[in-house]
Amino acid sequence: MKNTLFILSLIPYFATFGQTQAEMNEEAKKAHSLADKEMTLVYKTLMSNLTTQGEKDLLLAAQRAWITYKEAHCKALAHQYEGGSMMPLIYYNCLEEMTRQRMEQLNAYGQ
Repeated sequence: MKNTLFILSLIPYFATFGQTQAEMNEEAKKAHSLADKEMTLVYKTLMSNLTTQGEKDLLLAAQRAWITYKEAHCKALAHQYEGGSMMPLIYYNCLEEMTRQRMEQLNAYGQ
């Protein structure tokens, strides 16, 4: 049931009408790439605004840990669809969603 609801939630997001699975997978990959670039800008801006090396070191460690977690979490989520054509869609959608959430966290940290 959970999987069905998750999959159904993707339909309006990707406007799937008339798209092949491969096209949806590619769009999800592009959306994640864009979100990652945006988050990198937020991260770099935040790092440049921190005043002590201690703060910078802690944020760097947190960011590295978060990246490791994000990748592991999304791989685990997508693994349910291993061998299927939807696996990349699930994986990249997860990466994008988590990246956008992290961007919000970084923006809040800088305030």
